[in-house]
Amino acid sequence: MFQFLMIPAVLDFTMELVRTGVEDDIVVSLIVFSLQYILVNHEYWKYKVKNTRWKVTLKVLEVMKTCILATASSEKLSDVIRDLLLYDSSIHNTLFRIMCTTSEALERLYLNRLIELVEIEGLQLAISSALDISYVMLTKISKDMTSSIPAFHQAVLSSTTKPISVIAAVISLISFFRDPAIQVAAAKLLAILLQMAEPHPFINSCFCPDDKRMADLRLSINSILLEHRILNDDLFIAVLNLLASAARFQPAFLLAIFDTKEDTAVQLANIGGVKQTTNEPLSGSLGSETCSLVNAILQFVESSNDVINSNPCVLLNALNFLKALWHGAGQYTTILERLKSSDKFWKQLSNSIFQSAALEVPVLKSIKESEASLLGHKYRCQSAILETMAYDVFLMKKLLYAESLVKDPSESNKKIEADNNVMKSILSNWCKSSVLGSLIKSYTSCKYDNEIYFHAKVALSLLTVHIMGKLVAVDAGSLSVSLVEKIRHVYKKLTVQPAFSELLAQYSLRGYSEGKELKALIMSDLYYHLQGELEGRKMSAGPFKELSQFLIESKMVKIYENKCSLDLFLNADDVHVFDLGRIQADLGLDMWDYSEWRTSKGIAETMLSCMQKANSMVLIGNSKLSSLKALITVLTVYEDSSLEKMTEVGGKIPDQLIFSCMEHICQSFLDTLEPLSRVPDVSEDVLDFLTSQADLLLHLTRSVRKSLSMSVCLLLLKTSGTGLKMLNDLRTIVSGVNNTMKLLIMLILLSMEFCWLDSHISGVKDKESIEGFAEISNVSLGLLPILCNCVTVAECHSLCLTALDLTLKGFLTPDTWFPIIHKHLQLQHVVLKLQDKNSFGSVPVLLKFFLTIARVRGGAEMLLNAGFFSSLKLLFADMSDGRVSSVINSGKKLSTLSDKIEKPQLIWGLGLAVITAMVHSLGDSSLSIDIVANVIPYLFSEKAHLISYFLSAPDFPSDDHDKKRPRAQRTWTSLSKLMETEQTLMLMCVLAQHWNTWVKAMKDTDSQLREMSIHLLAFISRGNQRLGEAPSRIPPLLCPPILKDELDCCNKPSFVNSKNGWFALSPLGCISKPKFSGISTTALVIKDQATESNNYVSQTYFSDSVAIQIYRIAFLLLKFLCLQAEGAAKRAEELGYVDLAHFPELPMPEILHGIQDQAIAIVTELCETNRSKQIQSEVQQVCLLLLQTIEMALYLELCVLQICGIKPMLGRVEDVSKEVKLLMKATEGHAFLKGSMKSLSRIISLVYPGLP
Repeated sequence: MFQFLMIPAVLDFTMELVRTGVEDDIVVSLIVFSLQYILVNHEYWKYKVKNTRWKVTLKVLEVMKTCILATASSEKLSDVIRDLLLYDSSIHNTLFRIMCTTSEALERLYLNRLIELVEIEGLQLAISSALDISYVMLTKISKDMTSSIPAFHQAVLSSTTKPISVIAAVISLISFFRDPAIQVAAAKLLAILLQMAEPHPFINSCFCPDDKRMADLRLSINSILLEHRILNDDLFIAVLNLLASAARFQPAFLLAIFDTKEDTAVQLANIGGVKQTTNEPLSGSLGSETCSLVNAILQFVESSNDVINSNPCVLLNALNFLKALWHGAGQYTTILERLKSSDKFWKQLSNSIFQSAALEVPVLKSIKESEASLLGHKYRCQSAILETMAYDVFLMKKLLYAESLVKDPSESNKKIEADNNVMKSILSNWCKSSVLGSLIKSYTSCKYDNEIYFHAKVALSLLTVHIMGKLVAVDAGSLSVSLVEKIRHVYKKLTVQPAFSELLAQYSLRGYSEGKELKALIMSDLYYHLQGELEGRKMSAGPFKELSQFLIESKMVKIYENKCSLDLFLNADDVHVFDLGRIQADLGLDMWDYSEWRTSKGIAETMLSCMQKANSMVLIGNSKLSSLKALITVLTVYEDSSLEKMTEVGGKIPDQLIFSCMEHICQSFLDTLEPLSRVPDVSEDVLDFLTSQADLLLHLTRSVRKSLSMSVCLLLLKTSGTGLKMLNDLRTIVSGVNNTMKLLIMLILLSMEFCWLDSHISGVKDKESIEGFAEISNVSLGLLPILCNCVTVAECHSLCLTALDLTLKGFLTPDTWFPIIHKHLQLQHVVLKLQDKNSFGSVPVLLKFFLTIARVRGGAEMLLNAGFFSSLKLLFADMSDGRVSSVINSGKKLSTLSDKIEKPQLIWGLGLAVITAMVHSLGDSSLSIDIVANVIPYLFSEKAHLISYFLSAPDFPSDDHDKKRPRAQRTWTSLSKLMETEQTLMLMCVLAQHWNTWVKAMKDTDSQLREMSIHLLAFISRGNQRLGEAPSRIPPLLCPPILKDELDCCNKPSFVNSKNGWFALSPLGCISKPKFSGISTTALVIKDQATESNNYVSQTYFSDSVAIQIYRIAFLLLKFLCLQAEGAAKRAEELGYVDLAHFPELPMPEILHGIQDQAIAIVTELCETNRSKQIQSEVQQVCLLLLQTIEMALYLELCVLQICGIKPMLGRVEDVSKEVKLLMKATEGHAFLKGSMKSLSRIISLVYPGLP
């Protein structure tokens, strides 16, 4: 008897020690004794009063729960408790023997006259407690289950647990209506078990109870959900969470709950994720139980307008269940059809949004806890509704797209379209009315006040300093042992801080307190400084500021932060930043009135008040943030046009509505940002809100990118720039800002792209646009230092460089931007990125930026000093080893490169372009000569195979099928590779202009370059397709589109509209092909056999681009050969004679004639066609290029004629005479050609004397 009287006292003593935070070996021994001895053995003891056994059971289970909760605060005890509870099978078996029973077994106890009611009640309390403890164990102390499942988890999920499995027991106990506490605990435990079993398919069979038990569960859930008045909120919520958990993690179990047996098999066929089409919809065969459950949900939805105000917590859980259903829509088609068949379903849900569209949030500093909870739940409800709507829009798009691919769509297509029209109508009405605008403005208004969060920390620090003074006086009051130890530890660290030592020296020097008790005096002064901070008097910089910052950042504050509930489905109340219950328990605040600590209670209550305000702020802010994210999702899915042509599901938000919202969002963003500069500590919640505001702003900007105005762009640039600057300043002390910065840079880039396109396409004509562009330029100038500083952020690196590149090229002159770039940009850090193999995808962005700054002399010098050439050589070496040359040498497809990185083939060309720009910018300086001297041997010796690759020409195809020749491989080139050929030639021309250095470096090895150039020129000259001639059946060049932009260009009409030369030939080889085998060792390749069809191939924007690129190559080839001839002529002048043995190779006159004839024919045709109208600027550029090409070809022809001592053939003179006359006649009236024609006439008169 004495033993049984002592047991409760021992258990109470153990609990009190655990709660107070004692962590010595005695406590560990008591815990082990309580759990491994009392818990395991007490059921076998003999009790004089039977009910005593259940009292002991409840007490020891209470100890067990106390220990579990202590693991969150006690580092020493947590490992012992965790191992004991998770791996001791004797404890598990005892727990299971208590709770593993059925509702039928409990009901039979009430029929047994030998068992007293008090004993049954004790058993029920024990079952409820055991279920609750199992739930807490699974949520509070669960370890990572990815590698191995703890013994407790295995036992809980096992089907062999005695007396019955845990899963079977909890399923049965949900039907025990005599005790709602057991029902709640069982439903919560089953919900978490459904989640736990999801990654382990072998366990899922445990969730298939016998038909009777499942029928009982179905009836019980019906009974709970169909109550006209919710009698027990906790039970109602637990059941809804159970259904939501089943919907997310165990679809078969949910379908078993919803369907009768004959329907279940049909439904389970859909669990694979693809809807099985049947002639008869499943909804027609739904059983009464299914209809009851669906009706219960519909009934609740229909009353959502009232419930959202009276009991939003319950509504939130119902909406979470609906969201889970739509999340797994493919598996719950029948249930969704039944829900959406109600006309009131979407109407009621959308009305809940409509009524709460303009929720007003009271002043946070005066808001009550109940008001904050109500608001938080309302925002969470709206979030759940919006997410469900987003899922539905997405589902409709997918279903309609799938139906559009079927030749004979079924009747279900009409049903899908009807469902789509309902949702589309709702969202369309929101756009037309004020609902959407109100939602955007409401959700984006941030209610995070960082000062409230900061004041809560200051209040805790204030109380900590006050307690330190008490502990120095050896008065621990009712504080927990763990709290006392933590405060003493903080005090010890505080007193050794440099700031504290400085204050000691100052106080001693000034003779304060006669040099005695200086620490106490400093602590007292620190207390009053903190009190002043809390009352609004900012602390000035100095030692006390440093000490207060130390306390705010100390472990003392952190142990009470971010202790949110781990429940499967968080309610709004579960979201908080300070754990007030734990703080009050550690302080033992309820005992302060009975000790000398009662005078200090006001300080503690002030701290709790500040913390409660912080919790309310975070609750509302996080709830509003979830609504904002859900709204962004809805807008994204609604406006997504990827399947628009096929589905007709989405819509468009009116531009004017977006513009008004954008202005509000920008102001809200700045309002959220502004307090961050005043508070030394920034909450992650504020950063999350800033990120979502920026995300919505970016989405809306993309939505109206075609109709943006300069004023809107200016607002976006100013807002983004301000945010970017402040967040970059905070980056060193606050983590998590990089994602927000990335969004802001994207916003800057998007705004600048529009301004640049608008100014270049529409032109800056009127006064307003001139002023707008000037202001954009001024803002861009201010953004440069900010973007330069953000380049070092890895996540923002490429975006920053792209924005910088566009700013420098589009809005500023070198005189304005270069000093800023020189001062703020860490160019060496950027250049080294070329060597970073993990950043290979950003290399094109880097090179484009380097190209922009290389066009300025100072920029070229910066690149040279930053080691650009060393990094570029390493980059090219890497390409040679594994990306370009090895592909060329092995015959693999270059298209495989495109799968790995974006436009890999441009890296070579961009690198050469930067070198070209640097040489050009440095002029004739010694730096330029040094570059030329180093580059020539590197490119034409080490990289000779790449030069050869881009300059080699294929054989021109023949229509003569009688000629037998080896069959060449069918392959292709690309527009990008043609551009790289152009860039290679451009560099060759720039280098060749430094003739002396060129000759010295090449050492008579440039003959091969000239031969390749002449062969390539000869290939181009043979493309002399004339107007009216029958087109060749064989394309001389295969250049199909590869990139997305090129494919888009294939759908655009021709802008040159010429039927001559390569403009007529290129369409034959520019047809999109899915795949070509093999690869040529040249950049220009051919097809060796006739096309499969002789049908006319229409010209496109893309085919014109290819033709223009070919003529650019031709012009550069002629320019390079002219430079070679010019150099030889200078050498002849120096020697006094022409050294024919060393005279450069020059093309035959026939090759030059072919180029001349093509160019003359094209220009004549274009000028005649556009005689009565203004020629487009793009076509003008083509005409000027071709006239320069004619002039260059004539210069070379003149050189050949003079060196060889021959005259033009008479037939050629006649042909040229006719062509030139037609050209001159056609160009009359086109002023832009006047200068070029005058220059052309001079060279014609030299080559063909006597021609007009």
